[in-house]
Amino acid sequence: IRYPALAMILRGQNTLATIADAAVEQIRRAQPAGDIRLLGHSLGGAVAFEVAARLLGAGRSVKFLGILDTSLVGERSDRWETFTRTFDRIRTNRVSAYRMACRALAKIAVAMGCEVHLARILDRYAQGQFNATSFRTKLELQEVLRARAFFQWLAGPKPALPITGTLFRCARPGMPPAIGWDRAFAHLDVIPVVGSHIDLVIEPHVATNRPLIEKAVVQTYSPSESRKWEYRPST
Repeated sequence: IRYPALAMILRGQNTLATIADAAVEQIRRAQPAGDIRLLGHSLGGAVAFEVAARLLGAGRSVKFLGILDTSLVGERSDRWETFTRTFDRIRTNRVSAYRMACRALAKIAVAMGCEVHLARILDRYAQGQFNATSFRTKLELQEVLRARAFFQWLAGPKPALPITGTLFRCARPGMPPAIGWDRAFAHLDVIPVVGSHIDLVIEPHVATNRPLIEKAVVQTYSPSESRKWEYRPST
């Protein structure tokens, strides 16, 4: 699924509802009929949930809805904890100080309501060596705006879907096992995964987590469907 790019976000496609609507249209074009299986990480978990709600409302069959550690409940974090976590990520080369500086600029612009102005400045001066900085800052601006859309969605009401949801949950000390999703589904399966919210989908953790995800998805196929995929000739 392709999310709206920065230019489209700045033109008004800046809510999770518009992201979900665009995703549904992509699914309808790619697979106009048949069972749908969805999996989303972080913001993608919320998008997958809203997409499933729209598809179910349209009479489509959603056989699997997997949530990769998206939380519906607030996680306590103070400024010192945020600082130490960021410093540790820089120290271990999981993120660069350069990227964090670009992200800080993006956050300040959004907090001041100047995201459109910042984007125009970046486009105007995106030449030579500054081009890389402009590109990175626009990526961070895009992510900050998407995060804002997620938190706005988080504060609003959500439907309860008449299906089973599957939550792949990282260790989150002090937080409830379902991290809020038990109220969103008729039934919820919680599968523990290794790693943190940020790195559960990258090595080395993905080597452990991927088989867990694949097993959960495969279980939603009937025996005849499984045999069809098993004997499907490779291309």
